[in-house]
Parts: sequence; C-alpha cells; structure tokens
Amino acid sequence: MSWRDGKALPEEDRITLPEKDRFQQMLLWAIALLLLVGSILAAPYGDFLNDPQAVPLFWRGVSLMGLGFVGAWLLRKVGGFWFWGLAIAPRLILLSMYPGDDIWRYIWEGHIQNLGFNPYLLAPNAAVLEPFRFDWWSQINHPDLAAIYPPVTQLGLRLLAAISPSVLLFKSAFVAADLCICGLLSRRFGYRAAVVYAWNPLVMYSFAGGGHYDSWVLLPLVVAWLCTSCFRAPPKDIRWGPGTNAVYPRPLMQPFLVLALGVSIGVKWMSLPVLGLFAWRSRWRSQIVVLLLGALPIAIASLPFCQLHPFSCPVIPLSSPFVIYGRSAALIPQFVAKLWPASVKANWIYALPLAVVVLWNFRRSVSVTQFIERYFVTLMLLSPIIHAWYFTWLMPFAVASGNWGARFVSLSAFVYFALPYGLAIGLEDWRLNSLQYGLLWVPFVVGLFVSVECGAPQHE
Repeated sequence: MSWRDGKALPEEDRITLPEKDRFQQMLLWAIALLLLVGSILAAPYGDFLNDPQAVPLFWRGVSLMGLGFVGAWLLRKVGGFWFWGLAIAPRLILLSMYPGDDIWRYIWEGHIQNLGFNPYLLAPNAAVLEPFRFDWWSQINHPDLAAIYPPVTQLGLRLLAAISPSVLLFKSAFVAADLCICGLLSRRFGYRAAVVYAWNPLVMYSFAGGGHYDSWVLLPLVVAWLCTSCFRAPPKDIRWGPGTNAVYPRPLMQPFLVLALGVSIGVKWMSLPVLGLFAWRSRWRSQIVVLLLGALPIAIASLPFCQLHPFSCPVIPLSSPFVIYGRSAALIPQFVAKLWPASVKANWIYALPLAVVVLWNFRRSVSVTQFIERYFVTLMLLSPIIHAWYFTWLMPFAVASGNWGARFVSLSAFVYFALPYGLAIGLEDWRLNSLQYGLLWVPFVVGLFVSVECGAPQHE
C-alpha cells in the first residue's frame, strides 16, 4: 500500500504519479534543450539593420526559446540547479550576439563624458566631437539628437566607459542587474513562479542579446516593490500601502525604499508614478519628505550636467523631436492618428489619459503590484513609442500576478523586429502593417482580458 502524509493514495494516483514525475522530468529536459538550442541559433543573427537574413533566422531561434518558455508554464516544481542553469546559460550564449543600435549611443555618451563634454548639449555629430569618433561611430542612432537618457543612467554609462568602451562590458552590466532581479524574484516567489521572468526569451534577448539598459530601471524598482511586502503589517490607523490588506516597511526601511524608487526614476522616468503612489498613501506630513527623498538621486546625478551662470540644467529633454513626435509600433496612437492625423505631431496628448488612469489607480488599486501592473499596461497601450524591450517592464510583476497578457506578449513582441527587417530589405517606412500589428498586440490584449475575466495564478 502506498502512503503519503499517513493516508493511503487513491488507486488512480498510485498508478499515475510515477508517470507524472516522468513526464515532468522529460518536460524539463525538453525545455532546457529548446532554450539552449534556440539561443545558440539566434545568437549569430543580431545585426538586424545591415543583414537582410538576420531577422528571419533570429525568429527561428527565438521561436524555439518561446516553445521552451511555454513548456515552463506546465512545470509543477523547479529546482535551484535547473532554475539558475537555464537562467544563466542562454544569457551567456546571447552575450555574443550583435547588439541593438542603442548600445553604440550608450558607449558614446559615456565616452564623451569622460572627455569633459555634456551629452545633453552636444549631439553625436557635433563638429567638436569629430576627433573622438570610434570606428563604429556611424552606427549610432539619431546622431543629430542630443542625449535623452536621465542623469543616473548617464553616470552609469560614464563609469562603464571609463573602465572600457566595450560592448561586452556594457552588456555584462545589464545582465548582472537582470540576474539580480532573477534572484530577488526567486527568493520572494519561488523558482517555479520566477521562471516567468528568468526563462523569458524576451527578457533574455533584451538585456543579454540586444544590450538594452532597462534592467537598470527594473532592479531598483523591484527592490522598492518587494520592500513593501516583506515587513510587518501596519497598525489599523496607519495606511502606508495601497489598501487595507497592504503591508508597509519598518520606519528605518522607508527611506531606503523611496531612495531605490528615486534611482529607478533617475535611470528612466517611467517609474515616477510609483513614487507618486507612495507619496499619496503616506501621512500628509510625510508626503513632502517622500517626494524630496525620491528626487534626491536625480538631483545629485544632475549636478555634473548643470551650470549656475547662466543657470541651465538640460536633463529633461522635453524639446527633443524624439519625445515630441517619435513613433514606433504604438497601439492606441495608431488608431487615433487615422481619425486625427495632426495627433502624430503631439505626443503629449497621451499624457492626459495616462494621468487620469494613474490618479484613478491611486485610489482603486488594492496592492502595490496591482498599481504598477495597471500603470505599465496603460503605458504600453497609450505610449506613442513602443519597442519590444519595453514589455520587459511588466515581467517582474507578472511573476506575482500571473498576468497572461505579459506571458503572451513575451512571445508576440518579437513581431516588432519586422521594423528593422523592413529597413534591411530596402523599405523606408518604419511602420508595421495591419497583420503585424495584430500579431503583436492581439495576444497581449487577449491575455489581459483572460486575466481579468478568468483570473491568473497568483503568487503575491
């Protein structure tokens, strides 16, 4: 007789449990094979803009990685060896991949800072910078536009460039932050839940393959987020967290939490509403302190780029053409433009509905996770500028919420690379066609609907 916890197992379980275990083991090996072979096949094909064959061959590799990622949803448990092995190995393989064109600007802006120049005042094609160009200078995107990355990012780029203007070094710095996020999520939610982030092909490509710096944004944001849920509950007369069941950090941890948010904002402005949430839910006497602490990392990092006589501090690029009317793979702005063509020159109009949703969520969200996820989903839908790696912003929080939209878009977001493929084959229009729009966005929207109507596995 088979026993578990002192009780006899039903006859059907005594027959099927070994088969289930065997299936799980085979599935784990299949997932490992798909992630590793997929990353090996994708790694040689990262030069999307110059090689017309790169994107189709890249899609072949990430399709296998995507199958492995979907298979991971069926696992009942994941051990530490498998979790870290399949988190690290594909990333190491993708480090060899030709990077996205953003990385050349990262290296350039860090390099010229070490030469004493202000990247907010001088575009890469400035004549005064010509003697300092590298062989790869022509690959910098938008060479006629000055820097738009926030000041904390600029200091990070300066530090890396001072060590070495190396693609591998910059990528490694982004992957290091990425793996720290894997560790934090696995410690808080367990290995099985954390594979939604750690084994995610979009996350792997974005930081290890493409070399985008968004992991620097996410790491301090994830630290601040997790700090709101790992300490004691508040007294009944104190509401730190968003909701009656929320928890809040001990008083000594509150400054650390807010400073971490400030670092995230100083790396990319998109984290700003989260600081607003904590100010909103603080005692009224603490709200100013929260805002000042959150602004402190930005203020300190801005000092090297500001001057007093005459006063100038150009770290917020509101006048940049990229900010004013840049467009890429947007959803709602695409439909608005069909009805109102003049809207393509006024990206600021989408800040208004975003602000309304954020204010509504200040009052309606019942957890920090819910607020952040709702905010990022709204931002994705409303933003006039969408790149595939922007969807990685959702992934840490999908570990807690189980959001199906985030899972599905981890696969469909690779349709975005039809844009550089079009340029590589000689097309001049940086727009997706109707079919491509549908393939990218419909899975995301359907997944959001499924999560709302049918629920998703919760790990919070």
